[in-house]
Amino acid sequence: MSSAVRSFLSFFAAAIVGGIVVWWLGGSGSQPGANEAAHPAPFAPSSTEQVAEVTQMPAAARVRLGGYVEARNSVRLTAQGPGRVTFVAGQEGERIQAGQTVVALDDDSLKPEYRAAWAQLAGEMADSQNAQTQLYHNLYGRPTSPMGGPAQDAYERMTVPFYNMAQGFMGNMFPGMSNTNSSPFGMPFGPMQTQSEAQKSYPAINNHRADYERRLAGLAGAQSRVDVLDTRLRDRRSIAPWSSVIMKRHVRVGDIVQPGQPLADIADVDKLDLRIEVPASQIGNLAVGDRVPVSLGAQNGWAVVGQIFPAADGAQRTVTVKLALPPEAKAAPGMYALAWIAQPGGGSPTELAPAIPTTAIAWRGSLPIAFAVGPTGYVEMRVLRLGDAQGDRTAVLSGLTAGERVVLNPAPHLKAGAAPGGVH
Repeated sequence: MSSAVRSFLSFFAAAIVGGIVVWWLGGSGSQPGANEAAHPAPFAPSSTEQVAEVTQMPAAARVRLGGYVEARNSVRLTAQGPGRVTFVAGQEGERIQAGQTVVALDDDSLKPEYRAAWAQLAGEMADSQNAQTQLYHNLYGRPTSPMGGPAQDAYERMTVPFYNMAQGFMGNMFPGMSNTNSSPFGMPFGPMQTQSEAQKSYPAINNHRADYERRLAGLAGAQSRVDVLDTRLRDRRSIAPWSSVIMKRHVRVGDIVQPGQPLADIADVDKLDLRIEVPASQIGNLAVGDRVPVSLGAQNGWAVVGQIFPAADGAQRTVTVKLALPPEAKAAPGMYALAWIAQPGGGSPTELAPAIPTTAIAWRGSLPIAFAVGPTGYVEMRVLRLGDAQGDRTAVLSGLTAGERVVLNPAPHLKAGAAPGGVH
C-alpha cells in the first residue's frame, strides 16, 4: 500500500514539473508571434515601386462639381405630316452620314397632286408664250388695213413713201413753203401715214399687254404650287444634318405617324460636352477658353470651357457651364463626370500646394489615392483631392503635406501596413 502511494506521488510530482517546463517553453515561444502581430513585417519596395518626396507647386484651390456628358449637336426628328413609315436607317448606336435619310414616310397621296401641278404649270407656260406673241405682233407686226383691204395696202405702200420723199425735197428747196408756221398752205404738216398706222388701237395694245402680264402671274402661281409640293415631298424624308449616331428610334417600318410625332433622336457623339451647374459666387473664376480638370470614372483629363450661359437659375442660384471634352475622352452621352472648379480667391498662381509624381496616384473605384510612408516606415493609404497637373506632377489639395514620402507605381495588391526600417 505504501509503495503504491509513493509511486502515485512520484508520478504526480513529475507531471507538475513537466507542466511547469511546458508552460515556460510555450510562453517564451509565443512571445515572438505576439510581437509580429503588433508589428507587421517591414515594407520592402519591389523593383517597380520607388519612394518620392512630396514637394510643392503652384495650384489653385478647387471645388468638385458633378455633371453629365451630353452631345454638343443633337436633334430630334419629327414627322411633318401624316403617313406610314417605309424606311428606318438602323438601330440605336448605328452611325449615319451627313445627308443620309434616317426615316422616310410614304408619298403615295402626293404623287397625283404633284403631277396635276406640273400639268397646270405646263399650261400656264403655253398661255404666257401665246400672250407674248400676240403682244409683239400688235406692237411691231404689219396689221391689215381697216379700209380698202389688200388693194389699199398696196396703194399706200407705193404712194406714201414717194409723197414723203417729195415733201422732204420741197422742204429743202423751199423752206418757207412747207412744214413752217408761215407756210401758205396753213399749219405745218409732217410725213404722211398709212391708214394702218394712223388707225392703230392703243387700247387694244394695252389689253394684250395686260393679258400677257396675267399669264405671267399665272405662271408664277403654278410654279409656286410645284415648289410647295416639292417641300412636302422633301418633308417625307428626315435627313441627318451631320454625321451622327442614332440615339433612340421611336418608330418602326409600317407605323402610322401624325404631324409632330417623334421619329428618331440623333447626336454627334464625336463632339461631347460636360454640362455642370456652377454656383453663382464662383462663376467669376471661369472664362471661355479656360482649362478645367475633369474626372470620367478612372480617367482624368482636361476640358476647355466652351460656353457660359448668360443667366443664372433663380431657384438654384447656379449658372450652366459647358466644358468641351477632348476627342480622345472615353465618354458617352449621359455619363456622370466630375469637374474641379477654382474657388473664389483660390486661383492665384502664387499659391503653393503639395505635389506628387503622377505615377504615385492610384485609383480605388472613382477615388484617387496614394500610399504615404511615415517617418517610422509605416505605409498609409491616403484619399486625395487632386488639383492641376503640370508636366509629370500633380497638385494635391488635400490628403498629403509637403515633406512626406509616397510610393511610386504602387502595386495593385499594396495595402496599408509596414514596420520601422522597412523603407530606405
